Amino acid sequence: MDEEKTYVGTKIIKAFPMDECSFLEKHKGEDVSGRETRLGYCVKYPDGYVSWSPKGVFESAYREVTEEERLLL
Repeated sequence: MDEEKTYVGTKIIKAFPMDECSFLEKHKGEDVSGRETRLGYCVKYPDGYVSWSPKGVFESAYREVTEEERLLL
């Protein structure tokens, strides 16, 4: 069996705050009537894939790019 290794990944994404029900309704066409929602982010990846991430998960994995960093992109 192969030895397990540890990895760190990085990617630059676009994201904005969006609750889960709004995401499901807008991007998945789901009926969210009567469903509780959670705070989170709509995440857009460079390849065009769009997903939703819970607020705590997102904020523990990402930080906003600074203006100085943005100039380097």
